Amino acid sequence: MRQSLFTEYADWLKIDLCFQNFNEELKQLKNMYAPNKGGIVLCKIDDEFIGCSAIRKIDDEICELKRMWVNPGFQQKGIGEKLLQECIKIANQLHYKLIRLDTLQRLEPAIKLYIKYGFVITTPYYKNPNADVVYMQKEL
Repeated sequence: MRQSLFTEYADWLKIDLCFQNFNEELKQLKNMYAPNKGGIVLCKIDDEFIGCSAIRKIDDEICELKRMWVNPGFQQKGIGEKLLQECIKIANQLHYKLIRLDTLQRLEPAIKLYIKYGFVITTPYYKNPNADVVYMQKEL
């Protein structure tokens, strides 16, 4: 299920994620998001999975928020906020000091949510070829 939600997320973005080795990530989900390094949060309503988010380790003090997505039919209902809260909780439990993310300028509701939770715009922490990428981080 995690793999299919991540794929739905990538399709929804309408950008090629090959620069992030996305296909390899799908094969390595259990390792990349292992409970001792991070985690994957899923949202299910009735029998349908409608959202996901994840935390993965960058180094001992820094983690990254990845694959934050809510099915468009369920957006603007507070689900993204719950997913973000759970990921911040995971990051705190694993004693990370900083959480980073990248998003796209066109995803204004997501950026507003991140700002609400204390994320600030920062300098790039990796190379992303998309022109409208926004890098953000939050001290924990």
